[in-house]
Amino acid sequence: MDKIASLKKFLNPKKIAVIGASKSKDKVGGIVFRRLLDSRRRLFPVNPKENAIEGHKVCPDIQSLPEDIDLAIITISAAAAVKSVEMCIKKGIPNYILVAGGFGEVGAEGRELEEKLTRLAKEKNVNILGPNSLGIFLPDENIDTIFVEHGDKALDRNGRVACIVQSGSVGVEALGYASNTGYGMRAFVGLGNKCDLDEIDFLHYFARDEKTNCLGFYLENIEKGRQFLTAAKDATKDKPVVVLKAGRTHTAASAVSSHTGKLAGSDNVISGALKQFGIQRVYDDEEFCDATKVLSMLSGAPGNRVAVLTAAGGYGVMCTDFIEKKDMRAPLKMAKLSKDTQKRIKEATFPFAACENPVDITASADDRMFSQSLDILIEDDGVDIIICIAFFAPPGISENLIDIIADKIKKSDKPVIVFTKYGPFTDNSIKNLYYAGVAAYPSVGRAVRAARFLVERTKIKQRLEQEA
Repeated sequence: MDKIASLKKFLNPKKIAVIGASKSKDKVGGIVFRRLLDSRRRLFPVNPKENAIEGHKVCPDIQSLPEDIDLAIITISAAAAVKSVEMCIKKGIPNYILVAGGFGEVGAEGRELEEKLTRLAKEKNVNILGPNSLGIFLPDENIDTIFVEHGDKALDRNGRVACIVQSGSVGVEALGYASNTGYGMRAFVGLGNKCDLDEIDFLHYFARDEKTNCLGFYLENIEKGRQFLTAAKDATKDKPVVVLKAGRTHTAASAVSSHTGKLAGSDNVISGALKQFGIQRVYDDEEFCDATKVLSMLSGAPGNRVAVLTAAGGYGVMCTDFIEKKDMRAPLKMAKLSKDTQKRIKEATFPFAACENPVDITASADDRMFSQSLDILIEDDGVDIIICIAFFAPPGISENLIDIIADKIKKSDKPVIVFTKYGPFTDNSIKNLYYAGVAAYPSVGRAVRAARFLVERTKIKQRLEQEA
């Protein structure tokens, strides 16, 4: 069977066996089993010491499982996990998630066990994720095998970002925190030690997945470099591909080796290759979340000329500094507003409003003035991107501003990015903006950087079209 077709059953299984399922809410097998209760899938717990878990009859052993299981999640220790895979293969189970550590990352004995898994996957034509994997999380499907806390209830159920991560903790912490301000995830895949399934398999799958419009990878090593780059270049013609590649320094590369049992490549070579193949590189977990968020919400930018609309002059000045600062990712410049634009904004706001860009309509502005000023900037042919500095503290500004901005974005062919702060209510305001369809950030620097991601994305698409 074609690998992409076989992964459909892996990521959307109808019948799931949990080997090592437990009544205990503290054990990994107990946590994973309970996470799957909302999945609307048929669950088959396996444990010789239990009779029933949460109303589900427990199979005493793997031989007692039915013949048509789609996915086995194995939550027991390393050596026993390998034996379980062998027994499950005899039952005809095609897909596996191995949660346990104690494999290639711990030394020779573990490496031997991991190599056995690799051989089994190849010889028996099955899919194995891990070992040392947190597994998968698909919010839309309520399929969740992650046994650590990960902000799952805060994530948008209609997200479009596929996150494929080598370190589960980096992925869940970054995405859990991002969900505080609105983040839409289509799927999370924890690669673990990559004994079989790797980033290339999921790159191929999600590049063709209709529910995905952006792919994000956290990787510590890329073993099949050329293969990954070629597949990513093909994918990025239609969907942005973002990579957070860790292990940039010599010491960090050594840490990668102890974490995964594998070596990382030269960072300069990797950086150049990613750029050449149209992949957008980020350098920390915050950048990873910010980039995938804006790239999944906005398709790009027609150019790099930025107009700034603010009711707080100081932030407008700071925003200008960030825009005009040199940056290797993508240069931005302040848009030169037409005389007609400036005149119209003054008429819609105040004679004393500063309208040369940044446009400061002052703290005396109200919702109507903000709305009309945004319309006027969208209509200016000299503007490619708008950064809207939206504050809710001025007396004339209300929560209605969220819907006003959202309405403009739906009708605009230019990206509008929002920076907002509202004291202890900041996260909630940004989340409300997100659910209204607005990409918003809690700092000037992050809002400007989001604009750079969009310009960089557009340049990549243009270059790939010219090369085709």
